[in-house]
Amino acid sequence: MNKRLIWMVPFLLFCAAEVSALDTEGQPPLKLVPAPKEVQLRDGGFRVGPQTKIFVQLGHQSEDRIAAETLAEEIADQSGLQLDIMGMKAAGKAEDGAIVLARLQDSRVRRFLARNGLKADQVVGEDGYLLFSDHSHLIVAANSGQGLFYGVQTLRQLLRPDGKNLVCPAVGIRDWPSLDWQNLGQGGAHDDLSRDTPPAPLQLMHRPRS
Repeated sequence: MNKRLIWMVPFLLFCAAEVSALDTEGQPPLKLVPAPKEVQLRDGGFRVGPQTKIFVQLGHQSEDRIAAETLAEEIADQSGLQLDIMGMKAAGKAEDGAIVLARLQDSRVRRFLARNGLKADQVVGEDGYLLFSDHSHLIVAANSGQGLFYGVQTLRQLLRPDGKNLVCPAVGIRDWPSLDWQNLGQGGAHDDLSRDTPPAPLQLMHRPRS
């Protein structure tokens, strides 16, 4: 079975109904499926253009490749932009204007998100995620590759065309599954995931520009 379809099974179970996410300041709702548990809408947005890169932290690239390539394909489908997927050391700093898929085990990532009102506490768990965007940052962070995959599904819905580019509204999102996928029945999606072959190393992820 296709790896991406396997990862989508619990996400689709999680999306039983379509609802709108409202922020606390009365701004227009974001129509997201499923509605994140916590959403903060802010002014401005992050612009995705020809020079934008997607960064994945080294050491987790095997798992996180699925999320990164899913995002790159969505951007290409919407805009024709072919973004490079690059490796980044946990201690490194991505350039401004980059999309970063990070792990919450990175203390600098946690501190940055906390300063922007997104706390990586226990409720986020293994499969939850944090998503932050402003004019110069777009970060999806999670404790696991599957959490990042869920975060990317939300990010895909946030992207909107803007001429030849795409824009993600400035938001702060915390979300986590309502169900415990670990307790799904025997032979379910989680078992399939644990048996699946891990994706190829990061050096195979580089997407050359056209």
